[in-house]
Amino acid sequence: MNLGYEPSLKRQLALNTGVQIAGKVISTGLGIGIIGFMTRTLGTSGFGAYSIANAFLQIFALLLDLGMNVTQVAMLGECTGDEKREHRITSAFFTLRLLLAIAVLGVLAPIVAFIFPYPLELKIAIIALSGSFFFPTLNQVVMGAEQRHLKMHAAAFAENIGRLIVLAGLIYAQTANWTLIPIMWLITLGSFGNFFTNILFARKFAYFGWNWDPAFWKNILSRSWPVGLSIAFGLLYFKADTIILSLYRSQAEVGIYGAAYRILEILITVPFMYAGVLLPILSGAWAKKEKEKFTKLISASIDVMVMMLVPMIVGTWLLGTRLITAVTGPEFASAGPVLSILIVAIGAIYLNTIFSHAVVALDKQRQMISVYAITAIVAVICYFLLIPSYGMWAAAWVTVASETIVGIGSLIVTRKLVPVGYKIKVTLASIAAAGVMAGGIWFVRDAFLPIPVVIAVILYALSLLLFGGVSKETLSEILNFKKKQPPMPPVTG
Repeated sequence: MNLGYEPSLKRQLALNTGVQIAGKVISTGLGIGIIGFMTRTLGTSGFGAYSIANAFLQIFALLLDLGMNVTQVAMLGECTGDEKREHRITSAFFTLRLLLAIAVLGVLAPIVAFIFPYPLELKIAIIALSGSFFFPTLNQVVMGAEQRHLKMHAAAFAENIGRLIVLAGLIYAQTANWTLIPIMWLITLGSFGNFFTNILFARKFAYFGWNWDPAFWKNILSRSWPVGLSIAFGLLYFKADTIILSLYRSQAEVGIYGAAYRILEILITVPFMYAGVLLPILSGAWAKKEKEKFTKLISASIDVMVMMLVPMIVGTWLLGTRLITAVTGPEFASAGPVLSILIVAIGAIYLNTIFSHAVVALDKQRQMISVYAITAIVAVICYFLLIPSYGMWAAAWVTVASETIVGIGSLIVTRKLVPVGYKIKVTLASIAAAGVMAGGIWFVRDAFLPIPVVIAVILYALSLLLFGGVSKETLSEILNFKKKQPPMPPVTG
């Protein structure tokens, strides 16, 4: 729909991402509560079993993706306004994902699980947990349509419904002394609740009916396979660490590493939400040959990521052990130092998310395959050489190195086609503001935990404004945009 004006790039991204951030604040709180109840109910060994099952299934789920998620969003961005084509894209993706999910998660994953030298309880737990990956793989198609129509409040609401189901079940599980397998079924139930709620809403503006469309599937796979192959290689360094760790170390150590890794997985949802909104805009700009717009989007996005990741890294170094102990319990205190290492990898992931999505928008995924392949091969070799002797510490440092190498590779590929337009001002302002934040919370780092956390947020925000990390013009544009733009007519559908 033509609203009669062209919203600014910064405001468009800020407002479309804002609803996801608001929902993610709630879901993150629920996620932290879920981790807390799970670690306390299962202990280090039981949580280690969950971490192994989760990593095992995640490999199949991400291989199942085949790069289709980002390809769907990019294709929808390219055909904005063509409702018939949008419906064909969405229904074809949904049907293909359903068939692949049945084959991969319903058949292949359980067979491979029973081949692995795991205890019987862990093998059954993998089967019970598989539904928690089956429904999200379908949900990705639904969310792709919601991103296109800027209806991400529905996805945020549905995610919180799913997490509320799990949290309520875990509260009961702790009093009923549930063991590993019933808790895995509970997580699957939560995933179903998320998917069911989401698709009920999305059916109002998108079509998810059966669409046997082999010709279009061929088009999808021909475009997405480079991304899928890159994901396959990426899995070898992103998830192989937990699998290899489980072969050489105790479930308790895997549980400690898994607790730190779960914090990583929660934190990296933010840049992927932002990039999900950014990708269709980038794809549209590149398709229309608006190179200057494309460059401005990348430059502004780098600034956003830097402003988030710098205080996160510094804050984790200062308060990481206290934070993770507060969430998971004193039994997992050793996960704090591991998180202090992994937080560096999170910083690399934040920046890499922007460049990797830019590569997809540019349709140059093939150029990244060699980067992922070399990184994966080297990482797996390092895992097998170092984990037997150094355990979770080796896993953490190899993860940092791998994410850094991939980030540099995606930056190089992006810069070959468009100028990145990086300006150091925001980075310097963020570092200076984080320094002020660190100095302010150093003296209260042992106080009641909410005190240093709140002080950190306030000091960083004020210092960032003072040092010019966020301009007054940008704040005015985001917060007071109605003064500059005509009122928006109601949007139906």
